[in-house]
Order: sequence, then structure tokens, then C-alpha cells
Amino acid sequence: MRSLVELERALVTAVGHQSFAPGLDDDRIEELLRPSGLSLPDEVRDYFRARDGVRPPTRVQAPWLIGHWLPLPLDEALRERDARREMALEEFQADPDSLDDDVWGAGWLPLFRAGNGYILAVDCAAPENADTRARLLRMSRVTPVPLGVSSLEELFDFFTLALTTGTWRWDDDRRRWLFDRERLAANPLIHVL
Repeated sequence: MRSLVELERALVTAVGHQSFAPGLDDDRIEELLRPSGLSLPDEVRDYFRARDGVRPPTRVQAPWLIGHWLPLPLDEALRERDARREMALEEFQADPDSLDDDVWGAGWLPLFRAGNGYILAVDCAAPENADTRARLLRMSRVTPVPLGVSSLEELFDFFTLALTTGTWRWDDDRRRWLFDRERLAANPLIHVL
């Protein structure tokens, strides 16, 4: 994934290190996925083969984030999926089969989590095609909003753009990310920041 390599370079420039964990082999991916019944889109499988989220010594240290997004390891993404689905079931007093794509689809898998409770998720049940590849969603609690990107490649390119333009900037003295959304205000993906 060219865009992931570029993102890692931008992170090294921004914070002095790259925090992604090594990827998983196909056997481990299948072992983790088996209880969920999910089948990963090719692009998402390639991402987890290359990198398995981040595994910092402690998650409270901001440099392990990309802006405010924490890349989830696959095992944690699956736990987050189960927790979000459970929240949807409670909130809507529903049985699992009645939840649909407007609430929390059975095929949704969180890939990134923000401290404010938002997640970026992929719809593993959506049909893949050359135009859309993986369908990505952004949600606060259990209700999704389509992300408006055609692939993980496009999302990673946008993260890299945010880092290289100073829209996301690491402040080492204050040990936190600073945001200047005005730099990309005209970009259609500004809501991702």
C-alpha cells in the first residue's frame, strides 16, 4: 500500500517515529475473524497484513495517534465492533437480526477510534468493485455517516496531507497534537479531521 508507506513517512517527520505494529499473517487474521463471521475486503486485509494498528506501551500518550485517530489492532477492532453492536441493541431495544445498515450493520468493523468516541469503520458486507473498493463510514455512537472516500488508500492520502500541510501538527513541548483545520477547509474530507 503506497499510501500507507507515505503516511508512515509523514508520521516519522511529524513525531519522530512510526507507531504502527507489524502486520498479521493470513492464518492469524482468519483465526481472529472466525468467531465474527466477517470477511475482510481485499484492501482491508492488505492493510492488516502490512500493519496491525498500533501497539504503544500506553494508549494515553498522544504521539501514538494520527491526529486524534488511533489505528486499532484487528483483535481490538473486533472487540470494539462487538461493543458498538451491543450499544445499538440496547439503544434501540432490538434483537441482533433487526439492526440494519442505518444503525449498526453486522458487517461493520471499526478501524480507527478517536478520543471523542467517533470511529472510522469499514463495511465488510458491502460489495467490492473497482470504483468503491472498501466502503468506509464515520460514526459517533451507533449511527453511521458515509465517509466520502473511495478507499483506505484515499483515507491514508488525506491523513498524510493533514500531516504534511501542518493541519495536524505534533507539539512535543505540550505532548499533544495541534489542529489547524483552516489549512484544508476547502477539502471535501475536512469533516474527517
